[in-house]
Amino acid sequence: MRVLIIFLFPVFLFSQNLNDSIYLEKAPNDIRWVTESAEYKMMCIQTYRTAIKSIHRDCEKTKNPIIIMDIDETVLDNSGYQVELFKNSMNYHPETWNNWVAKEISELVPGAKKFILAYKKYSNARIIYISNRDEKTLIATKNNMKKLGIYFEDDIFLLRKNKEDTKIIRRKEVLNGNNRMEDYGAQKVIAYFGDAIGDFPRNKKYKFSKNKFIFPNPMYGQW
Repeated sequence: MRVLIIFLFPVFLFSQNLNDSIYLEKAPNDIRWVTESAEYKMMCIQTYRTAIKSIHRDCEKTKNPIIIMDIDETVLDNSGYQVELFKNSMNYHPETWNNWVAKEISELVPGAKKFILAYKKYSNARIIYISNRDEKTLIATKNNMKKLGIYFEDDIFLLRKNKEDTKIIRRKEVLNGNNRMEDYGAQKVIAYFGDAIGDFPRNKKYKFSKNKFIFPNPMYGQW
């Protein structure tokens, strides 16, 4: 009986792997590109490498450097959520999305951790996260980041209160130092990071590859 069990076990593992391969072949190209392609990984790493070099001078000459980062598909990789939706023939819904966030299992966008740790070495360097994650998911979001080793207590999280609480409103709060930013005062932002045009201000002072850095996200968005 022992010999039979030892023989069957690797066969079972093989069949599981085979099923996974078949399943991935059926997934949409956007999900497969993010989860499997070398191109996606290299593009993200390239963007982060460009960013740390580009903002180096500003970080050194600024007493309190501030950058604004989106979270999803910029810092945290949620392709797992997209896989779940495909697997269950479902579309995005706020409830399923919040449930995913509550699991605290998002992975890192390639290059994100190395960039964040390098940036945080500058004196008083702080990140302000402006994300459309529900404000109710703040604790889960922080816990997820702690698990990934990118959470710092001095960073600021401006998550979405409601539909009217746009990123434009929250960026203005950062620049003016009012409402949620009242305790911190007005801030000068040296760079912006995101995966959608809406993550960036329309300001001639900021240019892509110099102090605006965008990441590929073919899985969802408004085009």
